[in-house]
Amino acid sequence: MLAQELISTVVPVLNPLDTGAKALRLMNEFHLTQLPLVVDNKYASLVEEEEIMDWEDPDLLLENAPNNHTFKPAVFEGAHFYEALKLFYDLKLSALPVITKENEYLGVITKDNLLAILAQYNGVKEPGGLLVLEVEPRDYSLSEIARIAESNEVTLLSVNTITNPNTAKLEVLLKTNRLELQGLVATFERFNYTIKYMFSEELEEDLLKKNYDLLMNYISM
Repeated sequence: MLAQELISTVVPVLNPLDTGAKALRLMNEFHLTQLPLVVDNKYASLVEEEEIMDWEDPDLLLENAPNNHTFKPAVFEGAHFYEALKLFYDLKLSALPVITKENEYLGVITKDNLLAILAQYNGVKEPGGLLVLEVEPRDYSLSEIARIAESNEVTLLSVNTITNPNTAKLEVLLKTNRLELQGLVATFERFNYTIKYMFSEELEEDLLKKNYDLLMNYISM
């Protein structure tokens, strides 16, 4: 998905004749900590809540701001949303302007927009269990993992990896279309995979039932 497909058209823009107080009010209204400053439909900068809070006079016009608005993160309309995600993470953004190559302002991507598309790509809304494998980086093979899943008639809805800084091992998160994962776990273990975590609704229900039974046994003693 491209950046232009994630644009929010409801987020307002600031202009140089707006005051710092107005900017803060709009940020609070839209639950953002940054808003774009736009001049003649050209993107000028991203105004931050923290910078205005440092002003002695909140009624100062933005065009007279002491820092001259030098913070200008943006993403081009044709960029992949992963590029936007990196900027959000690196710069701790709540909003990211989307522009053309001519610097024309098109709109912003908000943190909520980005979170929603990430949830879709990772199959969060789909029912199914989660399995986390721990592997040495040199042993990681997505094709083998997929083959093992397919042999158990399990579809992988998403696969994500992260390196654990404490162990230098890869943690491979598998979102599946199945709630019952014991068979899949057994197969991975036969192939010498380490199962770090397993999450499934059925497992949680079994755990609740077990705890309930233990409580009833304790009460009846």
